[in-house]
Amino acid sequence: MISKRTLAVLFAGLGVASFAGAEDDDLAQGEKLYGTQCQLCHGSVAPRTGQFVPNPSVPRVLLAMLETAELRLSDLAVDSGHAAAPAAATDASTGPVTSPNERVAVALPYGPSLRGVVGRPAGTVPGYSYSSTFVKTLKGMEWTEAALNVWITNPQAWVPGVYMFYKQPNPDVRRKIILYLKANS
Repeated sequence: MISKRTLAVLFAGLGVASFAGAEDDDLAQGEKLYGTQCQLCHGSVAPRTGQFVPNPSVPRVLLAMLETAELRLSDLAVDSGHAAAPAAATDASTGPVTSPNERVAVALPYGPSLRGVVGRPAGTVPGYSYSSTFVKTLKGMEWTEAALNVWITNPQAWVPGVYMFYKQPNPDVRRKIILYLKANS
């Protein structure tokens, strides 16, 4: 006969396993949410895999606009199941298709890289020109999960005049995006 203590241990173990599985699901959902809501402006935060897989939903012109000395096309590519683009291919509408490690000399009009953002002091991504209101209000503050949660909720409410206009009112979406950012810090 199984004792009550043994049953309690088994149920506790199942609860932990369920929680771990739920967190894995949230992390996967966070990756998808980041890809659809953040990646176009901030680039990829996932570890580099070395293989360039173009994201067909992001026009090459925008990819080129996002390219800086800190970012490469491979940072912005997401695994879409498509084969890697050949380095020397051309496209009549956009010109040469660049290799995944090629830098494009165009200023970044959007946000800084979020790779490693959790735990990083705000306003410290080299080469990114932060707004004066951002620098005045947040420069040096550490990006914690709580700070990111407030920021993503409505950056304009926290620091009026910053460049970021994206806001996410859904706390579950924010939590999953932050979980993904934390996993890639």
